[in-house]
Amino acid sequence: MNWSKYPFIRMVSALALGIAFREIIGPAPMNRFWIAGLLVSLPVVLAVLNRLVKSYRQRWVFGVVTLAAFACMGYVRADLCQSVMEDRNPDFRGDGWRLVRVIEPPKEREKTVKVLLALEGASDKVLAYLQKDENALRLRYGDLVAISGPLEEVSPPKNPEEFNYKQYLWRRGVNWTVYLRSDEWLPTGVARVSPLLAFAYRLRQHLLDALQHCGVTDDEFGVAAAILLGYDESLPAQVRKNFVAAGSMHILCVSGMHVGVIYLLASFLLGLLGGGKTMGKARRLILLLLIWFYALLTGLSPSIMRAALMISFMIIGELIHRKGFTLNSIAASAFVILLINPNNLFAIGFQLSYGAVAGIVLLQKPIYNLVYVRNKWLDKAWEITAVSLSAQIATMPFTVYYFNQFTPYFWLSNLLMTPLSFFVILSGMLLFAVSWIPWINVGVGKIVWFGLRLMNAVVAGVERLPLSLIKGLYMNDLQFALSLLLLLLLWAFVNLRKKRMVMELLAVSVVFSFSLAWRTQQLSRQSEIVVYSLRNHTAISVVQGCDQVFLCDEGLLADVSAIDYSVKAYWAKRLLPMNPRCHTMGEDFSDALVVKRSHLLSAQGRLLAFWTPESFRHDTTSQLPVDYVLVIGKQRPDLQRLSQTYKPRTLLIDGSVPDYQAQEWVRQAKAMNMMCRNIRDGAVFL
Repeated sequence: MNWSKYPFIRMVSALALGIAFREIIGPAPMNRFWIAGLLVSLPVVLAVLNRLVKSYRQRWVFGVVTLAAFACMGYVRADLCQSVMEDRNPDFRGDGWRLVRVIEPPKEREKTVKVLLALEGASDKVLAYLQKDENALRLRYGDLVAISGPLEEVSPPKNPEEFNYKQYLWRRGVNWTVYLRSDEWLPTGVARVSPLLAFAYRLRQHLLDALQHCGVTDDEFGVAAAILLGYDESLPAQVRKNFVAAGSMHILCVSGMHVGVIYLLASFLLGLLGGGKTMGKARRLILLLLIWFYALLTGLSPSIMRAALMISFMIIGELIHRKGFTLNSIAASAFVILLINPNNLFAIGFQLSYGAVAGIVLLQKPIYNLVYVRNKWLDKAWEITAVSLSAQIATMPFTVYYFNQFTPYFWLSNLLMTPLSFFVILSGMLLFAVSWIPWINVGVGKIVWFGLRLMNAVVAGVERLPLSLIKGLYMNDLQFALSLLLLLLLWAFVNLRKKRMVMELLAVSVVFSFSLAWRTQQLSRQSEIVVYSLRNHTAISVVQGCDQVFLCDEGLLADVSAIDYSVKAYWAKRLLPMNPRCHTMGEDFSDALVVKRSHLLSAQGRLLAFWTPESFRHDTTSQLPVDYVLVIGKQRPDLQRLSQTYKPRTLLIDGSVPDYQAQEWVRQAKAMNMMCRNIRDGAVFL
């Protein structure tokens, strides 16, 4: 591989290394201005080295210093970015009125209106949920409003392996959250907007209205809004689940295909204006503006930024008569995105987007060449399948590492969805173009609706297939790194065909297999009782080896999404079954792990009592010694009465207990010198 053709691969690797280093070690041990000074002085060092180092064998010194310069650049840029985000004003915790500005179009929910706010005179952002009323529904991007009441920090994850929503918001610059009743905020009637953003948001809303006006409604509207405009707020939960299970969620993310269609359509229409050198340059400049305006319209996600930057590099190359290389363009787009916002490196969308496109570029051709197909149409089908396979292979470590799942029928759904999505995007763009023409817009709308209907039918059919979504997979950090290294070695072996690559592949494979076997062997001896922290719910796992019994209230048992969000990632990590034996808190049962009778549970030599509003309570001088008492539900705190029935070593306050009552239970326990744990603060391991 001629690395001189791909300088940005090395540059972005060094930049990403510097950003990751800042994440690992934290703030700079020395003043960042000293590091910036070192960075500025490095070009001088490079110039001197360029003159001193004459031997070709020693040219690596120049390369190492260059990469060190880009690593320092990444570190300094990440440090500057994070220092701004960490500069929060503690005064916002208190009461009082403050002025904020709506910085994104509000999103209507069932009972609230979700609004992203920026505090005037500060860098802090607030995620607010307003009580749904006429004033809240009239809010628009740029409106200045006054809000009252203390702001709250977003809670960190309360359960092991639970999604870190606090960190996710923090990387977007959101430090605070608040719920506001109708009397806790006031519109000022003043707006401060960016004209370009305001125009883009108004146009997007106009196009969304046009979709519905032309007959694209219900589930089809949600898919059309996501696939055409990157607006997924109207996407129904079941449809989203179907796309995930079918391995076609990437189709709903505006990315390279969408930008490619825009580019082809605009090129064709502008080509009708005629040729000429001057006209050719003007046409390319118009294409650049159109592509970036579409990227702005769809939200500037990492996938759309990547595609827009890559096509921009191609257009600029045509303007200056320079031909680029695909891999270098991909790396250059990543370099620009990370330089603008280093936090993109840790965004799952960024990693999946670049992993998929790199997989297609590097693996599609070797996979396609494995099978020779004479029939023209079968060959096209195999070509699409090869693209899907290459993207799925490259992103599989990420989906297992982040989502603990795998979709085995991705090849089948993408074989059908690729031409369908191209048809929907093309017809959808045509619909936007003719949306103002009566009769014709409705006719094109029916065509778009039909294509969307077929897409929904395909993903729903794939989702119903057995084992359409395999859950419970897990990779730790080491296994994730080894899996990526395996992919790189496999690609190098296929392309470079060096015999020594076989030994390296085998060595990494052995280490990966050994780590899996070691983890399995260690977890086969695990033994624990976990009381999870779930708001308004009770959930307990009794674990022995790779088996578990799960106890919860009836409300949680019916809420599959809450279980998936809060506890299943931990089950995957501990090699526990995703569909364990489940019992409600009101059941009496016994098996190899647990014996439960009335309000007592015995497991692993420990006795746990439940104190609920419906518990059998009696006043007696003989107290039942137990290891733990778990207080459940809304009830008047009365530790004195509880102590007349049970004599616990530790009092546990469940997440189903209201916060104000939980605090009173904790206060009474301290007064009686009793050990107490509030489950609301986090899951407890017994």
